[in-house]
Amino acid sequence: MITKKCLGCGIELQCEDKDKEGFVPEEKLLMQENLLCQRCYKIKNYGQNLKNNFSKKDYEKEVLQSVKKSDIILPIFDIIDFEGSFTDEVLDYLRDYNSIVLINKIDLLPDFIHPTEISNWVKNRLSEEGIVPMDIAFISVKSKYGVNGIIRKINNIFKNKKVRATILGVSNVGKSSIINLLLKDNRITTSKYSGTTLKSINNKIPGTQITIIDTPGLIPVGRVSDLISVESGLKLVPAGEISRKTFKLEENQVFMFDVFCRFKILTSDSESKPIFSAYGSKNVKFHVARQERVSELIKGDFFQILSKEEKEKYFENEFVTKIVEVKENEELVVAGLGWINVKRGILKIEIVYPKAVKVVVREAIFKSKKI
Repeated sequence: MITKKCLGCGIELQCEDKDKEGFVPEEKLLMQENLLCQRCYKIKNYGQNLKNNFSKKDYEKEVLQSVKKSDIILPIFDIIDFEGSFTDEVLDYLRDYNSIVLINKIDLLPDFIHPTEISNWVKNRLSEEGIVPMDIAFISVKSKYGVNGIIRKINNIFKNKKVRATILGVSNVGKSSIINLLLKDNRITTSKYSGTTLKSINNKIPGTQITIIDTPGLIPVGRVSDLISVESGLKLVPAGEISRKTFKLEENQVFMFDVFCRFKILTSDSESKPIFSAYGSKNVKFHVARQERVSELIKGDFFQILSKEEKEKYFENEFVTKIVEVKENEELVVAGLGWINVKRGILKIEIVYPKAVKVVVREAIFKSKKI
């Protein structure tokens, strides 16, 4: 029998075991082409995900095999959750292979941030890791901005040559959606679930000599969104321009990043009171409270993203408390949730967050104007 692969996720199709990946009814497998496996069909038509038996190592092995056969790699990072997508696994590939770096969701940043600022910031972050890409492309899956620019950049590097370009990145960063835009065809299965793409999928971009390869998402660690349900996690992902609000707090006041993490303002040597802006999804509540009210707010129904049962499960995670200092034009980032940008002074805080979550202080994406 001729081997056929699922058009949506790349898995080899089979008709023997309906509980195994790649199942389709026998008559379809024998008689039809361009098939979707049972899992992709249910994801596309009903939004229903079937569990698969692929491990993190299976995904990593599949990505490595595709990268090795590539002329160039196209790693994709989410500018809104940069730390959640800027992982060691992806960076290791960037050190070893020629690349055009794709920065997704550029349209969700506030309008006052100039593209040149973002470009310089990304280049600096890559440079800190010893990485110099061949080019950087800013894109938006949502608005389709910059997609044709990817093709132009590849053609500029490989003039009149056949090219194999592999897209890679963490799960749910937008790889399959970008490829569908490049192909002008929604053939590859996309969904809110991690691990939708199981095997590498090769497609030739119409009118070009470029073969684009979609790969399974690398499983990230350290994101708040990975500690909660898929449905609740989606509420942490901005659907439009990211929400922002500016604060000037007193000593011992507590800033709450919804129910997910919080920090208390400590005394600082700074002459002026620190001012910071918080950034996150519009679904995420920024709230300021007194220390004695924090427990009541967490246990009550003031914060709406998590149900009572899911909230109880979330707080079963081990939490840590750390004292952190964030200087002017620096940002404190909580991966998979949001960040704060210090606009003035030095912000000294005591932060409480799940131990499994990545929390970093970084150079600000944009420099604040003097207040």
